[in-house]
Amino acid sequence: MQEFDEDFYAILGVEQEAPPEEIRKAYLRLAKKLHPDRFPNDPEQRATAQREFAKVTRAHDIVGDAQRRSEYDTLRELKKNRTPVHTDAADDPAELTAKQRKDTTRMMPSRDAAVEDENINVKWANKHVSRADDLFRRKKYQEAETAMKEAIRLLPQEPRYHNKLAEIYIARGWKTLAMTEVQAALRANPKDNEAKILEAKIRALTKTAEQSKTKSSFLTQVKNLFSKKKS
Repeated sequence: MQEFDEDFYAILGVEQEAPPEEIRKAYLRLAKKLHPDRFPNDPEQRATAQREFAKVTRAHDIVGDAQRRSEYDTLRELKKNRTPVHTDAADDPAELTAKQRKDTTRMMPSRDAAVEDENINVKWANKHVSRADDLFRRKKYQEAETAMKEAIRLLPQEPRYHNKLAEIYIARGWKTLAMTEVQAALRANPKDNEAKILEAKIRALTKTAEQSKTKSSFLTQVKNLFSKKKS
């Protein structure tokens, strides 16, 4: 859950209890201030603005959406409740009293807590996948892409999610991006059959596109040749 380590409310400069309209206004104010186009002649400032603008946009994408905000708040609260207590004496176990040892042990994340975190990630990721499947069937490819990226952020090592995102990219005609996702799936599982099938499909589509381009170029040359002869 690394993405939830960031305080998106702080990035936008609002309180966690801020209403949607306040969040929207904060985003618009920062987006205007940090937009890279404000620095056309200063590459360094432009690059800095791009990084900050991306952070602000990402923060708004999460807390500006009711469902994603609820997910974000839930996971942050779970993580906060499992943060171990640190005392000055904790650096020296011999200095801990019996009660301190008991309290510190109780507050430390357990294996069960880690499993629960993983289960929560799976639950939310599957919700994003279901939404992506529905959007894909309705040919709302951009929204489906966003949903799958959310699932991948939660479970980046799940090959099936990368494959689904690759299929969305194929539908949009973005073969290079599709191949990138397929390679990510194969890094996670080199034996993934679905990824191998998609890889072959993308290579075939790329080859067909190149052949079509070559044929079109040849026909254009022939057409130009006849045009010159007539003139």
